[in-house]
Amino acid sequence: MKNYYLIIALMIPLFISAQTQKVDPAAVLVLDQMSDLIGELESCSFSISSSHDVIDPDYGLIKISNNSSIVFKGPDKILVHLDGDKGRRGYWYNGKHVVYYSYSENNYAVVDYPDQNIIETIDDIHNDYGIDIPGADFFYPSFTDDILEDFDSLKYLGEKTIDGKLCFHIKASNKNINMQLWISNDAYKLPKKILIIYKGKNKQYESIYNDWVLNPIVPDAAFEFVPPAKSAQINILAKQ
Repeated sequence: MKNYYLIIALMIPLFISAQTQKVDPAAVLVLDQMSDLIGELESCSFSISSSHDVIDPDYGLIKISNNSSIVFKGPDKILVHLDGDKGRRGYWYNGKHVVYYSYSENNYAVVDYPDQNIIETIDDIHNDYGIDIPGADFFYPSFTDDILEDFDSLKYLGEKTIDGKLCFHIKASNKNINMQLWISNDAYKLPKKILIIYKGKNKQYESIYNDWVLNPIVPDAAFEFVPPAKSAQINILAKQ
């Protein structure tokens, strides 16, 4: 917990700079508190219900939905299961290699990423293969700084209720994107909802976070992939 007097002292220069940068110190404070708690976790699990808009050549703008369950165990373990409109699939990272498995097609691919932490692995599989781990953004230590760098305006919009939970409502915007965040107003300040609106494209991305469990005891064996019967190993192509 930050010292109360230190918070006040920090907010004064933020308020002065906000006159030109349009940065609300109350929003910065909430995001920092959230990042501080997430950064101290040794492990966690949570679920995400998400949807995003895509352009279909035959039907135009359509919405794709996914339900995900995620487990992170520091410093180097990831387990993800996704079930949605594009099928059911999973990802395992045991500190040595990432495994992608398609339940729908019963095939899997293995990519080596030895001796990396969670964030390094998330970055590499995105940059190399275009694979995104749901909910990963909130686990970057630089989350608040990245928002301040990428958005022209950051505002605190007050308290709102999402699924019966009181939340802090924050909005960030730039010329291309409006992003809204709802952070739980309780002792843990965990993400509850994110909404991204792409200006001029009539496209949205929305995720709702539930079932948070902090510091669960998860055996390392949970992050080991065992190929199912009759499954086939395949190769996945790297991004050009």
